[in-house]
Amino acid sequence: MSYLTWSDIICLNNNYDIRLEYFGGILYKKNENKLFFLNKVASNIIFLTQYSLSVKEIALALKGSIEDNDLLEFLEHLYVNNIVIKSHEKGDVNKALNALNNERTFVDELNYLSAPLEVFLNITWNCNLRCSFCYLKAPRTVRRPLLNLNEIKSLIDELVEMKVSLLTLTGGEPFLNAFMTLETLKYARKKGLAVTITTNGLLIDENIAKTLAEYNVSVQISLEGSKAEVHDSLTGLKGSFEKAIKVIKMLRKMGVDVTVSTVLQRDNVDDISDMIPLLKELDVYTWNILELKPIGRGCIASTLPTNIRLKILDELEKRAKDEHPKLRILAERPFFFIYYKINLSNEWEKLFTRCGVRAGRYSEISPDGYVYPCDLLMSSDDNLIAGDLRKQTFRDIWHNSPLLKWFRSPESKDFRGICRSCIYFDVCGGKCRALALTIFRDILAPDPRCPLVEGVNLNVS
Repeated sequence: MSYLTWSDIICLNNNYDIRLEYFGGILYKKNENKLFFLNKVASNIIFLTQYSLSVKEIALALKGSIEDNDLLEFLEHLYVNNIVIKSHEKGDVNKALNALNNERTFVDELNYLSAPLEVFLNITWNCNLRCSFCYLKAPRTVRRPLLNLNEIKSLIDELVEMKVSLLTLTGGEPFLNAFMTLETLKYARKKGLAVTITTNGLLIDENIAKTLAEYNVSVQISLEGSKAEVHDSLTGLKGSFEKAIKVIKMLRKMGVDVTVSTVLQRDNVDDISDMIPLLKELDVYTWNILELKPIGRGCIASTLPTNIRLKILDELEKRAKDEHPKLRILAERPFFFIYYKINLSNEWEKLFTRCGVRAGRYSEISPDGYVYPCDLLMSSDDNLIAGDLRKQTFRDIWHNSPLLKWFRSPESKDFRGICRSCIYFDVCGGKCRALALTIFRDILAPDPRCPLVEGVNLNVS
């Protein structure tokens, strides 16, 4: 059965956005905050549908890159899945071609994403907890006055223009500045950005919860154990567990999407499996299991060796299938390709294997408007600042920062140790520079978690 004819005019459904990238492109489904990674031909086709062209015009525009029958089959697949729809308005084919050529020429010269997938905006570095593992060592001071609401709105406008898909409001504890957090999320949602808030939950009352539900905001709340004695000992505040549980129940009752985050470490490893029945009881379907980094208040003695951590994650996923089948476990698995002996050849697979700074997956913004490569590098060292939003646009920083350019173009010969001759360097790119800097006091040293690095205590139980 045919759904489209050559004369049909089609356009991209408003619920989708397309972004060209050096490896092809990214299709973003807005209402579900889902990303689909495409090759160049597929992304070029979908890019052209933004301009309300006929099927025949798209075929002529892409002549030589795809056969007509294959193009029609692909477009019908998009149509059946409501990614493209029929349109009565005719677009300008020359405008569409010029836009495609200009954008493709630009992104093909990059070795990183044309814009981050996610931007982390730290609303404040103040915090009402004193977690023993906090990489930020919050509360901490800022260098100058915080970004005001107009500055944040200008930033959001730019992120929308660059087709960033997700804004995460974080801290510190963002609800210590509830006005700024709520006004920021309202503006971002009105502009079409998906918004996540990371919080300990202690300051969320019914009024805040209603706003989060009204604006369809996702909330990530930290639970460091399945019981108060574990959680409270790690957060440094008695009663924080019971309050977090109460808030999660309130949010879920209002229909707010809640993710629970847990920093897996020696002090909660014996309790970690008991989190699964708790999450089921709380009606939580996403569990973000974070890796403790020995940065800030985090200490090496509390970390788990990578191989043991991977084994625990595998066991948790197996248990979840039996006890909470709908639970989705998110977790960083550094060097999994070595441990599991997996060959990664696709560029988009490498995109999520390499350090996020190198790949350009995210960006970190301090409360006072400085852009950093990542959260683990937000120190007092001026050399680790990628840019200043009060002097530059975010786009300018993203594409022209000398620091970000250095992170994105590492060569094995520039590194020290095993990285210089490692067969996996193209896959991992040396992985985490923050850990190398912290453990070895050398940003060019290997990632201390790498199983190929000898004599490193992060991989010794």
